[in-house]
Amino acid sequence: MTQRTLLRGGLVADAIGATTRRADLLMDGPVIASVGAMAEAPADCEVIDLAPGSVICPGFIDAHVHAEGPLLEAGRVDGALAQGVTTLVVGQDGQSWIGATADTAAYLNRYFSPVNGVLAPARALSVAGYRDAVSGRLLQNVAVLASQGTIRYNVAGAAAGPLGPAERAAARRAVEDALGDGAVGLSSGLDYLPSRHGGVDEVADLAGPLAAAGRPYVSHLRAYGRDVGAGLAELVAVGRGAGVRVHASHLWGAPPDIRAAFQSADAAGVGLSYDMYPYRRSSTILAMLLLPPDLQAAGPAQTLAALADPRQRAALLAGEKFSDEFLQGVYLGRLPAGDAQHAGQSVAAAAAAAAAAAAAPAGGDSAAGSSRAAGEWVLDLLARAELNVGAHLERRGLSDDDLAWLAADPRQCAGSDGIYQGQHPHPRGYGAFARLAGEYLSDGPDTGYQQVARHLSANAADAFGLHDRGRLAAGLAADICVIGPGGLTDRATYDAPRAQATGADLVIVNGVIVFRDGQPQPGRHPGRLVS
Repeated sequence: MTQRTLLRGGLVADAIGATTRRADLLMDGPVIASVGAMAEAPADCEVIDLAPGSVICPGFIDAHVHAEGPLLEAGRVDGALAQGVTTLVVGQDGQSWIGATADTAAYLNRYFSPVNGVLAPARALSVAGYRDAVSGRLLQNVAVLASQGTIRYNVAGAAAGPLGPAERAAARRAVEDALGDGAVGLSSGLDYLPSRHGGVDEVADLAGPLAAAGRPYVSHLRAYGRDVGAGLAELVAVGRGAGVRVHASHLWGAPPDIRAAFQSADAAGVGLSYDMYPYRRSSTILAMLLLPPDLQAAGPAQTLAALADPRQRAALLAGEKFSDEFLQGVYLGRLPAGDAQHAGQSVAAAAAAAAAAAAAPAGGDSAAGSSRAAGEWVLDLLARAELNVGAHLERRGLSDDDLAWLAADPRQCAGSDGIYQGQHPHPRGYGAFARLAGEYLSDGPDTGYQQVARHLSANAADAFGLHDRGRLAAGLAADICVIGPGGLTDRATYDAPRAQATGADLVIVNGVIVFRDGQPQPGRHPGRLVS
């Protein structure tokens, strides 16, 4: 028999009305049967009486997260689950091993493993293959984006320059196949390789099949910060060329520049949304942060060869990114086992600690040494780690006021950009949703929780075309987060990044309670690939 469950006595933030309202919510199996006052519980119904002041929200949707690895391995992402996240959108930045051939998966295992982890063994894995691999094992739902960089490597390897006609046709067919398998859009990562080799015309051609499917083109822009206007202009140009909606990943920059780009998108008739996370540090692969693109363009083997060339090293060390000042703002997240003691330290501090450890047995000077020593140390680190290092970077020119403006705009979707690899991950994967919830409650809970429901759920459902999720109404999927009377509280910090949020009393996926009393519920796997 289908299980019916009644949540009784809560305030409902349905992401539809202007304010919360007191109502009961009845679930009939995986769908919501009704939302409203109910004098008596139906027969054969489990009743859960909520604590006074509890708020029933739609389950949250992480619009940008690197969780394909944890979902494949464990079927859930605990840091997200504890914040009420019921659906995770993966395949981000154009660089996922979902959709890869075996050769492409092997490349990504070397190049992008600090972000997405390793697919072991490296093998071909389509969207349908990923769906089959996680079927019956998921506590949370997963939505998958096709990845432009992955598809480009499938058809052309690491080659620079535009795709030829046959390669472009093959890449477009790959996008069509992914959409047929249930992909919810196409992502690119124009800071990464080979994604960055794709120009506007090429990417618009690949994005063409999204129009009929009603799905968005999603991009890690080619430029952020002071150049965010150019990055957004390229995004809008692709959207206009393909006739599709567009979505900017982990957007940041000066509000006036972003506002002007939004106005240009509106004038061009291109629907634009974006995700952001409320932290001033970013996180990615260290090689991308420090090394120029042309040094990485031919692949990891050639990059490592360049790092061994004294002339190349000297040219790098003369640059601003290898100065002590810059390296004081770069923090190490994922390291090889032999360097794990430096996780969480800045590169400058790690270099100083390594110098002190090397000098101490001989009674030498344990001072940090020159800025050149820190640069040399990090080049040696990249070489011995074969580039597999993850790091966090202070985003210069980004203020708390800028973050608040980005969070408040009605186009915004919550996206953690969570990376769950390494000894010292960024706290955004464990606290972004709880931290954002606090932003929207500043004007009080009555209207604030409706803003929580919109920004943390409904907006992403709209952006990715997940039409049966993101709101609370009869007939929609029973993905639900019940926030206790104390509210959702962020506990993750840069020093303790894995501290889980508190306050999500119940998390329900497709009508099944998967998180309760601060713990995932064992033996329950109602999650699925959604589209």
